[in-house]
Amino acid sequence: MTLAKQFGYAIKLFGRIFALKAVQLVTIGLALAIVSPLVFFYFVRPKPATHINYGVNFSQKYATELGLDWKKSYTQILDDLKPKYARLVVYWDISEPQISNYNYSDIIWQLDEAKKRDVKVILTMGRKVLRYPECHEPNWWKQSTDNQFKEDALLKYIETTTNQLKSYANIFMWQVENEPMYPFGDCQKQTKETVEKEVAVVKSLDARPIMIQDSGEGGFWRPDYLLGDYLGISMYRRTWYKFFYFNYPLAHWTYKVKAVLTGVPVEKIIVTELQGEPWGPVINSKLTEEEKQKSMSKQQFLETISYAQKSGFNNIYFWGAEWWLWEKEVNNNPFYWETAKAVIQN
Repeated sequence: MTLAKQFGYAIKLFGRIFALKAVQLVTIGLALAIVSPLVFFYFVRPKPATHINYGVNFSQKYATELGLDWKKSYTQILDDLKPKYARLVVYWDISEPQISNYNYSDIIWQLDEAKKRDVKVILTMGRKVLRYPECHEPNWWKQSTDNQFKEDALLKYIETTTNQLKSYANIFMWQVENEPMYPFGDCQKQTKETVEKEVAVVKSLDARPIMIQDSGEGGFWRPDYLLGDYLGISMYRRTWYKFFYFNYPLAHWTYKVKAVLTGVPVEKIIVTELQGEPWGPVINSKLTEEEKQKSMSKQQFLETISYAQKSGFNNIYFWGAEWWLWEKEVNNNPFYWETAKAVIQN
């Protein structure tokens, strides 16, 4: 048989095989399996936001741990970086060091300073809030073994805090707990039922929206989002995990696609923690220059900002402003401060 005849025979055989209904169905199924993800991605792919509202996080505890004067650091951040948005935190162990003995002077001062500069605030409160060890409960609460007493005390604290601070018009959103369902930090386990009660207390006292935070990388998102009105997420690129550094293998479009797949409206998501500092085995002020470069070199800082800008979210809060100030004033390295300043004020 000549080569031409062999080829013609093969074509006829292929035609007969493809004429079989089962083969047609399989072929169509494979084509859909290949094309459908591409079509899905085409419609949900993120486009860089035309306008981004940049904010900063601030923790008086972290500034103090870095060896800075936390009040001076806070006003320097507000006056030099000039953010229009800030995420602040009410630490329970500072605000209620003894049971029913409340002292809100530190957060009142922060809110007053923000108000003077017309800075809008997301205010975080609860057991689990910003900065390691994540949970910042007072000792009298941690030492109790009565779970009902502990829940009642927590809800009373949430009620008192809301009533004490709700007069500040520059608070535009409450955050109840920080990654309450995500297993990170030195914390006693939190339950969904207790967080629901905390949210209910705030809603009964004030009409402003409530945000619940989840891990942008490891969280399930929708369960936390359903607890409140908005979802806060982290955006980390390289972190330290016990004995090694871990690079998250996530493209910038991952977060938008995850929002669609989990049924969380993109417009209801705030990037509350954009990694802007190293994450190493010890506090950043103790890291060597070589160690800092492993998780937040100058190039990584620029790449992380670009990554976030391409993710498609309109509200992005930097994590690490206290460290930028430490680098500038203690380590004579103004790069991170000046770069962030240019981005925030653009």
